Amino acid sequence: MDVTTERERAVTETVSAIREIEAEQGVTRQSLDEIQAALISLANRRELFKEEDYLPGVEKNGFLYALSQDEDRRYALYLNSSASSVMTPPHDHTTWAVVVGICGEELNRFYRRVDDGSIAGKGEVEQVDTFNITAGTGVSMMPDDIHSIHQEGPSLNLHLHMYGLALTELTQRVQYDTQNGTYKVYPPTPSIG
Repeated sequence: MDVTTERERAVTETVSAIREIEAEQGVTRQSLDEIQAALISLANRRELFKEEDYLPGVEKNGFLYALSQDEDRRYALYLNSSASSVMTPPHDHTTWAVVVGICGEELNRFYRRVDDGSIAGKGEVEQVDTFNITAGTGVSMMPDDIHSIHQEGPSLNLHLHMYGLALTELTQRVQYDTQNGTYKVYPPTPSIG
């Protein structure tokens, strides 16, 4: 069996197991931990994710490869590839998310909102934790969890990103400006390779 066929089979089996976990348990911290374990098992199959197959491209900071997505745009699995410095503002996802490492490092900073949300456009967050994703480790996030991503180049970083709903459908995500204490809608990802 060639690598592409074996990768597709392994992805299909993993996503099927993830569907079952959510169907049986709903979206809880415990179910996301189980989803994370399933994704780590997939990520640990390094022979399926050869670095040369997932280069980010010279003109891009990073690139998302779609590995799987249901017809209703649920259970979306991507491989995120980057080889330069990447930083995102603090943001939520409005759906559950799990990120696990294949190679490289991705520092995640976690935040909590400290204002009461009563003033439109005002949103203050404070950092409460960090976790550095490396090969065989990961993080799980509930829909309202807030995090930011920080990667240093030029080493190649490959990570699996699994979302309860495709990134192209996330129209209500919020990103925070920590210097000004404000927030705005974080636009959905327009297209994915």
